[in-house]
Amino acid sequence: MNKTFWNWRLWLGFAVSLSALLIYVLGFQTTRSVFWLSLALFILAGVLFVSGLKRASSEPPLYRGKIAGPLLGTLSIGILLVFGFISYVVSTNFPSARNAPKIGQRAPQFTLVTAAGNSVSLAQLLSTPMADASGVARPPKGVLLVFYRGYW
Repeated sequence: MNKTFWNWRLWLGFAVSLSALLIYVLGFQTTRSVFWLSLALFILAGVLFVSGLKRASSEPPLYRGKIAGPLLGTLSIGILLVFGFISYVVSTNFPSARNAPKIGQRAPQFTLVTAAGNSVSLAQLLSTPMADASGVARPPKGVLLVFYRGYW
């Protein structure tokens, strides 16, 4: 009697696709940047499925999965479609930034407080000379502002 081996790639692919959806749904409120992680996990799940299906179809007497493979693949595609639908709904419900400056447009004058507690204005940043690569101090042509979330 020939022993058949468990086709773990099919089941791991299903578990990875399910975890990708759960990570996206549960982690979205916390980080708002789990889309790419979930998408990468779905790609990994797809690779596992394809290799598991190849294994089940090329060596059926040795590996299980001729029935479980298409069934789990269909369920995972359904999970991927739910992920896509949720991502679409979330992206369309974000409010648009109507008053945000466009690319290349001058930003309005403002004053912000730094992490050290000092006040810094845009006019002050644009007028303070800075040394460039050649060592010559010149006023900057522009400013890059990085906003970070101060709490998690």
